Amino acid sequence: MDKRNLILDAMLHLLENEQGASCSVSDIAQTAGIGKGSIYYYFKSKEEIFDALVEREYNQIILKCEELIDQSHADALQKFKLLFQSYCSSVSFPAMDAYLHRPQNSAIHQKSLAKILSSLSPLVAALIRQGVEEKIFQCAAPQETAEIFVSVFCFLYDPGIFAWTPQQLKDKAVALASLFEKGLSSKEGSFQFLFQL
Repeated sequence: MDKRNLILDAMLHLLENEQGASCSVSDIAQTAGIGKGSIYYYFKSKEEIFDALVEREYNQIILKCEELIDQSHADALQKFKLLFQSYCSSVSFPAMDAYLHRPQNSAIHQKSLAKILSSLSPLVAALIRQGVEEKIFQCAAPQETAEIFVSVFCFLYDPGIFAWTPQQLKDKAVALASLFEKGLSSKEGSFQFLFQL
C-alpha cells in the first residue's frame, strides 16, 4: 500500500476510535507507522488529510454506484432504484460524519456535498436520458434536473444537518417521490422505492 493511503487509513482508524478530533499529525504518523516528515511530504495539515479522506471515501462510493449501473441491463426506473439503494447503503461513516459535522469543519462539509453533487448528478442525468429514450420519462433538461434532484436528496437526508424523526423522513420520501414523478412525467408510484431507503 502506498504511503498516502496508509496515512488516510490511519486517520480513518483514529476517527473510528473517537480520537480524530483530538489527534495530531504525530498521532496519525504513529498510527500509520511512518515518520512525521513523511506526512508533510503528502499533506500540509491534519485538515488536508481529512479532506483527502472524505474525497477518497466518496470516490469509492460513486465508483461502486457507477459499476452497478453499468453492469445492469434494467430499465431506467430499476437503475434509479439500484443507484439510490447502493448510495444510501454505502454512506455510513458515523465517525467520519461526526467529525465532518463539527462547526469548525463546515468548509470541508460543504466541499463533500459539492463532491457528491458533481459526481452523482451525471449518473442520475444518464438515467433520465435513458428513461426519455425508453419513453417512461419526459425531461428537456436532464443534467439540470439531476442536479436539483441530487441537491434536494443529499441536503434533506444529511443527518449532520437535520435530525428527522422516522415519520418526518417518511413524509419527505413521499414528497420527494412525488417531485421526481412530476418532474419526469413518470407514472404515479414509480419512485415509491424512496420510501424504503
